[in-house]
Amino acid sequence: MKIIIIGLGLIGGSIAKTLSSSNDYEILAFDSDQKSIKNALDNQSILGSLNSLNDLESVEYANSLVIISTPPNVTNNILKSLDFLFNSSLTITDTTSSKSSLNKTLQEFHFPENFIFSHPIAGSHLSGEENSVANLFDGKSTILSYHDSVTSKHVDRVKSLWSKLGSNIVVLDAEMHDQIFAYTSHLPHLAAYALLNTLKGLEQDDLSNFSGGGLGEFLRLVSSSPEMWADIFSMNEKNITLAINDLMNSLSILKGKIGNDPQSLQDFLSELKDFKESNY
Repeated sequence: MKIIIIGLGLIGGSIAKTLSSSNDYEILAFDSDQKSIKNALDNQSILGSLNSLNDLESVEYANSLVIISTPPNVTNNILKSLDFLFNSSLTITDTTSSKSSLNKTLQEFHFPENFIFSHPIAGSHLSGEENSVANLFDGKSTILSYHDSVTSKHVDRVKSLWSKLGSNIVVLDAEMHDQIFAYTSHLPHLAAYALLNTLKGLEQDDLSNFSGGGLGEFLRLVSSSPEMWADIFSMNEKNITLAINDLMNSLSILKGKIGNDPQSLQDFLSELKDFKESNY
């Protein structure tokens, strides 16, 4: 089966590298960055590339699987441009961590039967095809979401893809997906940006000399793609705003306990430590 990867960044490049050793797939790609295409051709993770997405209209791509692996806003624009593939024999999926805007786009097209949301819970603070690795998804979860209109053959293709990549598949409603990931993924990244902005405002040079490994590990999140995270924050604004409000409330609780009874503070911290040990 032909697999066409649109966007050879960390995720798209890693999909290509993982599947390139399989005889079950013919891996092709499309990327506006010709350097990424050249890298992938040189390392033989893809067999060829498309000159234009309009090439997908050709009968030779019937029953292929198209994976859109670009930043969220770009993914939304590409999805709209692929409307000529909706309800065709091709299966289309994505890899973004925010689904609300994409879901609105699908609604405009009356929820085509061949689009399935995918969100692999795998990645790195590094980006680009040059940082892609084989087996990135091995043992990691991938969240799938799809409308009732989607037919089983398209669901089966996408499930087969992620199983081949070594992922554990979880099916989740698209709206619930964005609510959950606003707290578990988007909020931690936003908090890292906020903390770094706070540190930036201090009149002290070489702060890294006065911090342990924990700070550096947390701030590593800020090294992720600004384009991608600006898209995610904007596209999941409603849920992230709720998450920020909850975090601010928790900070207020901690602030109050710090200024009052030390034993109450210790008990609160112990309670949170126990919760962490039991759940994460």
